[in-house]
Amino acid sequence: MAPEVARRCEFLAGLYVTLGYRQAKRFVLSPDTVYQLFCRESGMRLEYVELMLSRDADDLSTVLASSDGELLRTRLPKLTRFVVLDDDGAEPGALHRMLGLDFRIVRYDGFVDTIVNLDTHLAELTSPGDPAEPQTAVAAAALTIDPRTGESTMEQSSDAAKLLARLACGSANVLVTGRPGSGKSTLLRALATNPEVRRFRFYFDLGLKPKDEPFSEYAARLLAPAMTSDRSRSYDLFLYLIRSGTALCVLDAVDEGVDEPSSAGFLRLFTDLAAVLSAESAVVMSSRVSFLADSPQVRQLLDSGAGRSEQLVEQMYANGLDPSRVPHFHVVRLADPDATPLEKRLTKALNLPTGKPLADILSAHITRTFTECGQPDLEQHLPATLGHAFLTDRTVFSLLDLHRQLGADAFKRGRLHLDACVLAPLLRPAGPEHVAFVHTAYQELLAARFLTEPANRDLAADLPGGAFLTEQVRAFLAGVSNSPETDDCVLPAGAYLVGPAERLLIRRVERPVRFDRHAVTVARYRRFLDALDPDGTSQWDHPDQPAGVTHRPWTDRLRRPDYYENPRYDAHPAICVSWWSAHAFAAFEDKRLPTSLEWEAAARGTDGRLFPWGDALDGARVNCADTWVGRPVVTYQAWYRDFAGDAVRRAGATPVDERPGNRSPFGVVDMVGNCWEWTSTSLDDPGEAVICGGSYDNPMRAVQSSSKGIYRKRGASNAVGFRCVQDPDTSQTEEMTA
Repeated sequence: MAPEVARRCEFLAGLYVTLGYRQAKRFVLSPDTVYQLFCRESGMRLEYVELMLSRDADDLSTVLASSDGELLRTRLPKLTRFVVLDDDGAEPGALHRMLGLDFRIVRYDGFVDTIVNLDTHLAELTSPGDPAEPQTAVAAAALTIDPRTGESTMEQSSDAAKLLARLACGSANVLVTGRPGSGKSTLLRALATNPEVRRFRFYFDLGLKPKDEPFSEYAARLLAPAMTSDRSRSYDLFLYLIRSGTALCVLDAVDEGVDEPSSAGFLRLFTDLAAVLSAESAVVMSSRVSFLADSPQVRQLLDSGAGRSEQLVEQMYANGLDPSRVPHFHVVRLADPDATPLEKRLTKALNLPTGKPLADILSAHITRTFTECGQPDLEQHLPATLGHAFLTDRTVFSLLDLHRQLGADAFKRGRLHLDACVLAPLLRPAGPEHVAFVHTAYQELLAARFLTEPANRDLAADLPGGAFLTEQVRAFLAGVSNSPETDDCVLPAGAYLVGPAERLLIRRVERPVRFDRHAVTVARYRRFLDALDPDGTSQWDHPDQPAGVTHRPWTDRLRRPDYYENPRYDAHPAICVSWWSAHAFAAFEDKRLPTSLEWEAAARGTDGRLFPWGDALDGARVNCADTWVGRPVVTYQAWYRDFAGDAVRRAGATPVDERPGNRSPFGVVDMVGNCWEWTSTSLDDPGEAVICGGSYDNPMRAVQSSSKGIYRKRGASNAVGFRCVQDPDTSQTEEMTA
């Protein structure tokens, strides 16, 4: 056989084996023409498929004439007979006279269409009036890895659609990230319907996949209507096409498909998707959050075996991570313009002033929708129903659900139909008699509204398995919360939103806690030093303190040898002290170290803000690497080049009262940057403790209210200090030490 004919024979044979057939016969009639016969058992009978594959109609005619058609005169019940041809000049009439009318003549490129109609599968993607469709090109940056050298390169593009189409023509996987409304889904839908990208294209919205349904069952359910027969084998066919290297698989909203937004949750999802991710075809995914792929299991699943890697991160180069450690995905980050395509579209449709926040735009759309339907009072019920539902990970609703939760007024003239629902402009079909919001951000806004009430945060903290929270819920909450700020440094008891963007949680602080306004200073620690025993220990030592531990600072670690003697450093944080020393000092002042939960709650407030002062980046408020470099330190290479050289020799902790703008909602100052702070929390190893807040040598993006690390309790560093807390019921009556 000619090599191309052999390749096609192999593909067709694998296709029918996937559908449950076995190859019964194969005759090579000429280098360009092959006869194949497949059969399978179906109940009590045998089913046969007969194929004549040829690159040249004239060659096929010559072969058939030479045998006088004897090959085709069998007594087998041929239920399906095909001539698979790759010759535009063939005359079907002449071939039919020679073959008989029971043969179907199809082109090779269209043969799979006789088994599955992918146009049916993609039909909903081409429906007019897509609410998130951008009218202009979206700019993007792509981080790619050379599979031969392992080197990373950054590519800027003014048109993300063209960039994605080019990347999808290769075999590496692609991750598309961007903030809500940036056009990720629109780009992926357009990619899936672009016939120039791949011959076979599949699209799955994982945001609509039930969390307890395996991907194989979900994909089979969506593909079954497109099968001309053998619907039970739809997933097997999909997997065969993906593994053949001839297909494109688009997985939209991967971050919404996890059963929990954590490393373990993504690992479970990627394990379920392993057969797809490791295939030779291209897989394009979208996500708004980090995968936290810093584990061998996730790394192996995401790499497709292409090479070494350590992390797959949403922010790419913007989180201070070494891009050379990104897996062999192409990572495409959509630009953050002044207004996303979603914001532009809604602003124009609602006739709103430009520049409004997304929350205000969505709120205006929700309000107008109910007002125009004559049911403005229904809006106030949405947070407790659909907002609360989001926290329980319910994003798809039956029309009956909406009727039960919102009442009969939610439907016009009593018709239980999407067109009759007052929420119709905000919804999209999600299966028979089921709907979802046209954009997840609507329901995330309702969830944020629900969480503004303290009682509702308590309810969310008690949800079995924890509340389902996304970074966008947190961002909306930070924007809509009206919690008053205080200045007494007391963290009230209550439920608080904590954790990094990919693993947000609501946890309860059971008792109020009074924080030191500032980290413990050199001057305060010097008084403790004066009270130590001659061997450097004290009566306030922790009962588990190892032998040989002294509470005197590690002077050999101090970059300024006179740090604890020179009065110029009195207002600087006490550093180069171990956890055991921090514990003893706290007991010396009749206080204790905060737990990591208390610390983060005090830094973030009730709205879960990124920084103690809010969500806005403000380098003037924090002592971090950006401060010493004099400009934002974005990439790992920039940190290594700009900070690790001259700047690191100049950098260090500064006075604790130098940045009053670095203030939490409760009046606690300088909680992020300057120096990490010890907490009383230990995880798996009792010899280690959690530290919080980041320090002067971290980039700005790494000194957030949620920033945490692990440090050995016996360790001492120029970048680690601490502050103390008191339980108000046992606190002294005098004013707290400043």
